[in-house]
Amino acid sequence: MLRSTFQFIDDIGPERESDLWGNGVTTWDELAANSPQHADVIETAAGQLNDRNAGYFQHTLPSRERWRIYADFQLDTAFLDIETTGLSPENAYVTMVGILDRDGFTAYVRGDNLDELPEALLRYSLFVSYNGASFDMPFLDKEFDRVSVDGDESLFAHAAHLDLRYPLRRLGFKGGLKKIEQATGTGRPGGLSGLSGYDAVRLWKLANDGEPDALETLIRYNAEDVASLPGLTGLVVDEMAYGTPLAATAPPGFPEYDTDALPYDPGLVRYMTRHARSSR
Repeated sequence: MLRSTFQFIDDIGPERESDLWGNGVTTWDELAANSPQHADVIETAAGQLNDRNAGYFQHTLPSRERWRIYADFQLDTAFLDIETTGLSPENAYVTMVGILDRDGFTAYVRGDNLDELPEALLRYSLFVSYNGASFDMPFLDKEFDRVSVDGDESLFAHAAHLDLRYPLRRLGFKGGLKKIEQATGTGRPGGLSGLSGYDAVRLWKLANDGEPDALETLIRYNAEDVASLPGLTGLVVDEMAYGTPLAATAPPGFPEYDTDALPYDPGLVRYMTRHARSSR
């Protein structure tokens, strides 16, 4: 898909790119042949793509077009979601991080293996999140004493990041992740559908208070959020690329992860959802 993308070049914006496509110029090779002045930057981009440097395209593409990175870096993508004790990294902390890649789901849990996360992140070229630019990334940088997401010392500085919140908004989907899951048919199974982010905080507290199965229920809750991200990413790419030459290079669907492999306590979930209803 990136080899049919021209907007990383300074003097080519959306209209110029569309005109080039309309005139049959749909690849880097064709653009270089028709516009020799662009040959050097195209050669640089080709080298960066061959070197698997998604960060180059993160910095050269307009932010609204970063969804295009996914097609070429799907094999090196991590879908990521965190759970915390609150809404601000200044007065709350990370309790767990869920990562889904082509090998499956991994939970990084505070007090267990969370300290392994920074090294694990280095394996990926692209991170996909929902609202991660405002929430997940700042929390994790604070957790590991790194600078802001835009700084060179961020945990994510080596890679690209696609925050689905913004392209989904362009497609007309607004609100929290669970609302969008339901609107797009990528929602979680019914058993945990009544839980909220606040319940994730409660589950962590219950786990620390010794409640059996609270931690595994929290992990399952997180995994179901993460498992919805590949489907939402595919939706974004398909809808954004529709009717353009980019559609011909859309990636295959990401392998579906079956969250049923992860246990949880249905009784605890029922208790929490009843308690939430009774307190309204």
